[in-house]
Amino acid sequence: MADPVDLSRLAPPPRTIQPGAAVRILLGSAAAQIGWLVLGFGSIFLWVFVFHADLSGWRFRPGAFAEIRGDALLCRDTHYSEGGTKYRRGTPVYENQYAYEVEGQRYEAASYAVGKCVAGGPVRVEYLLGRPEVSRIAGMRRDVCSPWTSLVALLPGAGLVIVLVSLAKGRTNLRLLRDGQPASARLVGKSPTGSRTNGRMVYQMTFEYTAMSGAAGRATTKTSRPEKFEAGATQTVLYDPADLSRAVLVASLPGRFGTDEAGQPQVTGTAAFILLPALTLLGNGWYAWHHWIAGH
Repeated sequence: MADPVDLSRLAPPPRTIQPGAAVRILLGSAAAQIGWLVLGFGSIFLWVFVFHADLSGWRFRPGAFAEIRGDALLCRDTHYSEGGTKYRRGTPVYENQYAYEVEGQRYEAASYAVGKCVAGGPVRVEYLLGRPEVSRIAGMRRDVCSPWTSLVALLPGAGLVIVLVSLAKGRTNLRLLRDGQPASARLVGKSPTGSRTNGRMVYQMTFEYTAMSGAAGRATTKTSRPEKFEAGATQTVLYDPADLSRAVLVASLPGRFGTDEAGQPQVTGTAAFILLPALTLLGNGWYAWHHWIAGH
């Protein structure tokens, strides 16, 4: 259970926030962890599918390309497929390599097709006027996956939005922890949100406090463990005197809140919160280096 912070021990603003506490508040919230999980998991599909989606179809509009005869060189299985089930592979996607000449200049490229493997013989090649090196075999695409595959980007995109929103909220909480005025708040509302976390109902808890000016302000938080905020008669809140709508319950901050001998805030707890952000950043960094930077 979270006990109210002893307001008499809390140093007046501006307070000193240790780097470790700042990182915990920015990355350690439940929303941030969910965002990093969705972003990290979705990034796998982003790299495997979205970055291999052929989005060049619009460039081959009528009047923008010419057609010429080319020669098929070889064909290989890309190990991608379309259709199929969990137990049966779908139709393979093949890489078809070819060569062609434009104004005496020889070019080699590859096009991709579902279930179509061309090895040897003539092929019809479409190339862009003014950029003859950009081409495709007629009826095929220039990358492994279809344009519709790019919709997979919605998953990591949603994770990124959650991460950015949680970072913005974390920055606000850091400002309040550094400059906010403390006050005692009492629970005035508890309502279910309709969503669940680990099978538990998530509630919105509303607390009311009185600012130094005598005006009443409110702070809200969402939690699947309302008992954490129902313990004791009051909870400690940090608020912005210039805007009473900016307030945070100390008990809702990630980790365990306390103060040192000088009254400066200390936030402690397990360092496991750093695992998901670290794996996501390292995984994406490694893939970018391996396939983009080192490959060029």
